[in-house]
Amino acid sequence: MAALLYKDFLIIGTSQFDKDKELQVPIADISWHSATGRESHTIQDSVHYFGTKQEAEAFAIEAAKTWVDARVRAALGLTVPLK
Repeated sequence: MAALLYKDFLIIGTSQFDKDKELQVPIADISWHSATGRESHTIQDSVHYFGTKQEAEAFAIEAAKTWVDARVRAALGLTVPLK
């Protein structure tokens, strides 16, 4: 498991072993505090598979960071990537 606090969002990257493919599936859980309380979002990528747990977790973290960046941009009304 990999964990990261990114732009006030807690990201936890994990993986799940797919028995049929014998590969790891990346999963990211993203949580944050909002005006209405705690919110969360889960990303489970069923397109990308990895040979190791570490590779899947790293991919999950990067996918979650991309999701957070898009959410922050949308909240700010921006159409260009944040630096």
